[in-house]
Amino acid sequence: MKTIRKALEILDQFTETRPVLGITEISNATGINKSVVHKILGTLMESDLIARDSGTRRYRLGPGIVKLAGRHLANLRPLDIARPHLLRLWEETAETIHFVVQQDLSIMIAQVYESPQTLRVSSHLGEVVALHCSAAGKVFLAFGGSDQLERLIDGGLEASTPNTIVEPDVLRSELSKVRRDGYSLSREEYEIDFCSLAAPIFDSAGGMPGAVAIALPPSRFNAKQVSELSGKLLSATRAIMNELGATPR
Repeated sequence: MKTIRKALEILDQFTETRPVLGITEISNATGINKSVVHKILGTLMESDLIARDSGTRRYRLGPGIVKLAGRHLANLRPLDIARPHLLRLWEETAETIHFVVQQDLSIMIAQVYESPQTLRVSSHLGEVVALHCSAAGKVFLAFGGSDQLERLIDGGLEASTPNTIVEPDVLRSELSKVRRDGYSLSREEYEIDFCSLAAPIFDSAGGMPGAVAIALPPSRFNAKQVSELSGKLLSATRAIMNELGATPR
């Protein structure tokens, strides 16, 4: 067990700022004897967890690390990863929290944590909404492929309420703002008395497996509240993406 702990300590020395190290550097940083460091590095090389430059004879992380990380990330389910963060966001905001996934030109609510407040908005698990009608839908339009926006426009932007954006140029302008801000807003565009804000979740491959939305009534959807909620929302989505191994955009 001591050898395993030493091996993990050695692996932990390789960082973004120090990607290549020599035996002496590792020994000085860890306090592990040079001969032991050399032996452990040799064992790690057999599994491709460590690689050695033949010219400098210095060490770096090997391709085996990438393989292990890939297996780990492949087994991660975004919603499973997101749940603790969604619950924390729900506790912090006392508003209704959604985890939303895309289904072609619509979104579907895959998880709901309903606000404990008396005055709240209600949603249903499995509820499906057109992309352009909701904050979460705008997130998928803004950060997804441009072809889906054109397909949506070609099919006609139907109005769910008088506030739904149905003009293509207005929608394009709105999506530019979403890309700039990193989150989207919807004020009674899908349903009267239903407002929301949403932010995307990216994975390690650059895909968008979901979005997180906060839904609340218009009486609490003011500039001050939106500013506070957007900060908490972005903090939650960053935490989820960090666990998914995503690179911030």
